[in-house]
Amino acid sequence: MDIPSTNPDFNFNVNLSGIRAASGGGMKLPEGYYEGTVTDAFSATSKSGRPQVAIKVTMKGQFDGMVRTAWLGVPQTEDDGVRYYWRGVFESLGYQPAQIDAGIITVERNVLIGRSCSVYYRPGDKDMGIYEELKFLAPHAWTQQKAQFEAASSAPASAMGAAIAAPIAANPLSNNGGSAPAAAGNTVTKDGLLAALNR
Repeated sequence: MDIPSTNPDFNFNVNLSGIRAASGGGMKLPEGYYEGTVTDAFSATSKSGRPQVAIKVTMKGQFDGMVRTAWLGVPQTEDDGVRYYWRGVFESLGYQPAQIDAGIITVERNVLIGRSCSVYYRPGDKDMGIYEELKFLAPHAWTQQKAQFEAASSAPASAMGAAIAAPIAANPLSNNGGSAPAAAGNTVTKDGLLAALNR
């Protein structure tokens, strides 16, 4: 490996005011439903050449300060399907239907920055070619989907507990030849437990 030439006599000017220090990337944001604040927005061009807007969201709560970015295409025609996503953005940011349905809206940085929002986030996997996803949701949709997500996340643990408890409830005397159970937690046979776990 070539080592670049070194020079101990360096200096440069930089303004670090308001910059959050790099964290080293050690903390990852898991899939879930979050509340945050739009802290930046700027225009860009996608790899395909389509104009788009990047919207940066700073999370609140347990992952306070973590930033994720949503990339939304700029509508190219009056019936461009990306408008549905923009509707989601404005509902997520707390704009009322009367404001959104008033007609043509001018979308610019100042109507996005500083507003609270509700989002769904799914991490990506570069090795698998999966891009991360940040989706803006209307508050009622966010609340409903968050509840379903949390219920589904806790279901495997509940199902495991039920699978272990079922053989005990069905035959509490199975481990000791028909006499009373010897002790709580000691009444499941090895075969019964394996059968329950493999259902």
